[in-house]
Amino acid sequence: MTARYEEIARDLREQIVSGEFPPGSALPLMRDMGASYEVSDITMRKALAVLVREGLVESRRRSGMFVRSHPDRVRLTVRQRAVERDELGYYSGAEVKHWRALPHPDGVRTRVASVPVPADVADLLGVAPGEELTVRRRIVGDPEREEHRQLADSWVSAWITAELPILATDDTGLGGMYDRIEEWAKRPLEWREEVSARMPSPEEADALLMPRAGVPLLRAVRITVLPAKGRQPERVVEVQDIRMSSELFAVGYPLPRGRSAKWPVPAASSDYYKATSAE
Repeated sequence: MTARYEEIARDLREQIVSGEFPPGSALPLMRDMGASYEVSDITMRKALAVLVREGLVESRRRSGMFVRSHPDRVRLTVRQRAVERDELGYYSGAEVKHWRALPHPDGVRTRVASVPVPADVADLLGVAPGEELTVRRRIVGDPEREEHRQLADSWVSAWITAELPILATDDTGLGGMYDRIEEWAKRPLEWREEVSARMPSPEEADALLMPRAGVPLLRAVRITVLPAKGRQPERVVEVQDIRMSSELFAVGYPLPRGRSAKWPVPAASSDYYKATSAE
């Protein structure tokens, strides 16, 4: 059986989505909504809390509840994921060519530390969770649009910092870390990415200028590898954990045809709705 507060949340959600309460508009006072739905303040607060978690409304101190611009109503900037290069070095996609490193609150642009690596990043690097590794933390963004920014934490493998100690400093020189590694290895790096989503921590939300509730992070985890050469196997040199607001950005990429879908394709021979997994 659906709880009363869930019914109220559904009704308000429908009114918001339909435009009855447009983005930026104030909801009626909670006591007035409670009287209209014939429920207590506690029930009304529970209903509004659901909408806050969903990112549909926000509380403004001493002003009440207001409808937020829902992601479906915002024109997203599509981030095309490709490694490009200009006179400054490598960058990922034409949309961010003009982005630059922004200062942390203390004015530092690249924070370098040796700290325990998170479990999911450790798995990609092939090390034990909690092992101390060098991490380079940056806020990268559009100098002209304050809200267009991302967090980028680069976790660097211990073996490559042993070879190139400069990677554990805040200034890796012209072209940055990737240029130093390619100069040392005398061959190009390769990249692949995994895209997912999760809710932000309060610190991440504040750094990205996004609400602490209701909007998930878009997370692109980039794995940088030194490809195999002769008897030398492929080695992971870095994992970069990139986070941005899913309310402002989407990830776009081409879908290449796989070998089995090479044109011209063979005629289909089974009914999609009747085929079994064995087929």
